[in-house]
Amino acid sequence: MATQTQFSNLQALVIDDMSVQQTTLRGQLGQLGITRVDVAANAEDAARLIKSRRYNLILCDYNLNQKTDGQQLFEHLRDTNLLPVDCLFFMVTAESAYASVAAATEHHPDAYLLKPITACHIEDRLKALLEKRDALLPISLKLAKDDLLGAVQACDQILKAENRWTMAALQVKGKTLLQLGKHEEAKQAYRQALDKRSNLPWAQLGLARAHKSAGQFDDARQLAQNIIQTPEGEKNVAAYDVVAESMEAQGDAQGAMWVLRDAATVVPSARRHRLLGESAYRNGDLDTAKECMQKVAKATRGSVIAQPQDTLLLAQAMVDMGEPADALKLLVEGNNLYRNLPTYGGVALAIQVQAQVKAGTPDEAEKTLKRARENLRKGKADFATIALAKAELMAGYEDEGLKLLATAVSSDHENPKTKQMIGNALRATGHEDKIDQLINSASAAMQARVQDARKLLRDSQIDEAVQAIEAAVRDHPENTAVLLQAAQINCMALRLKKDYNHGIVERVRLYLNRLENLMPANDRVTMMKRYFRETLATMEPTSVAH
Repeated sequence: MATQTQFSNLQALVIDDMSVQQTTLRGQLGQLGITRVDVAANAEDAARLIKSRRYNLILCDYNLNQKTDGQQLFEHLRDTNLLPVDCLFFMVTAESAYASVAAATEHHPDAYLLKPITACHIEDRLKALLEKRDALLPISLKLAKDDLLGAVQACDQILKAENRWTMAALQVKGKTLLQLGKHEEAKQAYRQALDKRSNLPWAQLGLARAHKSAGQFDDARQLAQNIIQTPEGEKNVAAYDVVAESMEAQGDAQGAMWVLRDAATVVPSARRHRLLGESAYRNGDLDTAKECMQKVAKATRGSVIAQPQDTLLLAQAMVDMGEPADALKLLVEGNNLYRNLPTYGGVALAIQVQAQVKAGTPDEAEKTLKRARENLRKGKADFATIALAKAELMAGYEDEGLKLLATAVSSDHENPKTKQMIGNALRATGHEDKIDQLINSASAAMQARVQDARKLLRDSQIDEAVQAIEAAVRDHPENTAVLLQAAQINCMALRLKKDYNHGIVERVRLYLNRLENLMPANDRVTMMKRYFRETLATMEPTSVAH
């Protein structure tokens, strides 16, 4: 019978390509009383297991001798939210330089173990980390239920004790307050931490984020730049993101691109080059876009972190640079990798049309264009619609192309990145003279619909206002500006009528969920969620019970 220990309730996963090392690690975990242990020999098998089972501990070899190394797998799991909050991730490595490698990454494992390791090494790390986990368990339980207000209250209870978990509680409290849209309270939490330790990186970064979320972009930029200018903050890519996002919000897309270039220099990961490549393409810097996306393709080829969009953007940049043969070759390679993904095929056909036109094969382009049209069900404010619009324009179908671009604007008329891409498409196809007219007229039409709905609300025509904004949502279900206005107008209708309406409440929840998918971690969405919570709080208990 296995010996029961404080670790016996843990379920673990060992990721290593060598069977001998798998056996060794399983044996060491067994010595600690951890008997529920699964093994995976590569990143793909590991990802499948993690999707289907809940692990408390993962031990992963850094050098998997596969297309995806341990660090890439870990970052993929974090970026895709596949790791539970309470899952501990230990990186196992024979490379003494791994600490410096990990320092130049965006996600850091809970611990790294240098080979040769023993059961005692694992035990020491586990004890310390589980002690912290148990101390913060009241907070974690609330967060697991998405009870953000409850999590803040749990943080306050720990803070009252004034023990060694104070800083950890302040860190969670600040982050949770930002999720709640409570910028000023978040600032107070981060300042409280900085009063205790003035050079605390996470508190400095949190304070910068709080200013950005509050729309105080100059202050946010300055605070983030202060972090970057310190030796320990030079590789803090999250600080670069605060600067870049603040500049984007202020309309300085070129400046944001240069900040992303700096970030990709200090942390040359696939994700960093992807972000820079996308920004460079939107800003018309095709050389940088091509260079970055080639680096991404090389780093991710065949791995779990490869994305079809990487191939598509690289092919589009090649077409725009007058390299149709290279683009066509790349699209064929991509088809072998992503043929079963609907997000690839239709866009690839649209870019193929462009390449065939530039290669001087109009008959082939005409055949491909027919197939590309069949793949696009409805125009959106996305890369696929703009790629097909460019194909139409280049193939001589001006009316069809311009109509698609107008649809893209209407689908998300306040999105500056979409407008950048549309402007580039018009310039690249010789229609620069239509940029202002097309973008402005489509934007004005959408703004008029929103303003009409708001005017009805001001005139106390509540039901008519809701009907007007709902009609706009039906026509443009992914227009983020319309969705935000729809959520707000529906909340205002609840407040004005002072009655809980289940249908309206569920509709607002649907809009907020859609917005979260379209704009993850967006400050405006966070504030709208706060407004919704505050709206529900104004409802009489008897009304809410309905």
